[in-house]
Amino acid sequence: MYTVDSSRLKEYCEKVLLGNSIPEKEAKIIADSLVDANEIGVDSHGVTRLADYMKRLEKGLIEPKTELSVVRENKATILYDANNGWGQYAGKVAMQKAIDKAKECGTAISAVQNSNHFGTASYFARMAAKQGCIGIVMTNASPLMVAWGSKRPTLGTNPICIAAPTNQHPVVLDMATSTVARGKINLAAKNNQSIPEGWAITKDGKPTTDAQEALDGYLLPFGAKGSGLAIMIDIMTGVLTGSLFGDQIPLMYDGDEPQTLGHMFIVIDINSFMDIDVYKERMQDRIEQTVKGPAADGVERVFMPGDIEQNKREKVQSEGLVLTEAIFNELKMLGKQCEVSIESILISYV
Repeated sequence: MYTVDSSRLKEYCEKVLLGNSIPEKEAKIIADSLVDANEIGVDSHGVTRLADYMKRLEKGLIEPKTELSVVRENKATILYDANNGWGQYAGKVAMQKAIDKAKECGTAISAVQNSNHFGTASYFARMAAKQGCIGIVMTNASPLMVAWGSKRPTLGTNPICIAAPTNQHPVVLDMATSTVARGKINLAAKNNQSIPEGWAITKDGKPTTDAQEALDGYLLPFGAKGSGLAIMIDIMTGVLTGSLFGDQIPLMYDGDEPQTLGHMFIVIDINSFMDIDVYKERMQDRIEQTVKGPAADGVERVFMPGDIEQNKREKVQSEGLVLTEAIFNELKMLGKQCEVSIESILISYV
């Protein structure tokens, strides 16, 4: 295991992106998003994705520079076309626009069509929470998941995130509609690890704990409710935005066409409903109802959504970020290809 400095890791990833002709303002956002995912413990959407992105860039499946254009706009809504650019960059621009519009209108929605993988949904929802708003983010994804009761993949993991501000860090629910994000299976395969039963099925529809078999097969939804939610998110982000949807979306890992994904960013300005200070007092009461209630037998404490991720971030920032040898070597190889040294990020190796 390699322990690295997360801020230096961010700079390293940014240099790799710059070395592959990504504009600086976009490279900063992409690198920040990737390392942010690692810091909160969502390693499946962290720096392990950098190699996947570079493969797609090399194949011409992502444009080096994101040329955002406005398709439609009114006072409270806007639809962008990412023109096959970077999901993280398009997402950040769209979310900030939704926040700005919500400050004027009370609520606002930004959407993006013709985009790519944008990392964690919470990266954008937390932007709204930091600016005194409730943020709701969703996206569709490649069809790697079967609908409830089906053996044919017609759904992505189609995550949704809701973030609400508090006096401290925001309350954040960020969830895929599958039992698990496919990135976790991909990470397990890279690290030669098995996966729990119930995460995925083989191409023949049989349960498996083999990560590679799972990658060749399909993800399972989070029950019938997860399946239904995934369908509705696909309608909101794919059908409504004019992007591809369902089984139309090319695969991210093995596909040879742009993904053409859709994202949606919904923002509610709290001051449009009540004074932000009053809201935060009420939120504190809501938090205490949960975390100060008696814990069940065998449970040390009860958490609010986002607490565990915040604790992980604080630990990483004080002790460093742990990467497996496989991921560290993958990053090292990417640096070598554009003459960037990885040694400066290393704290220790065990």
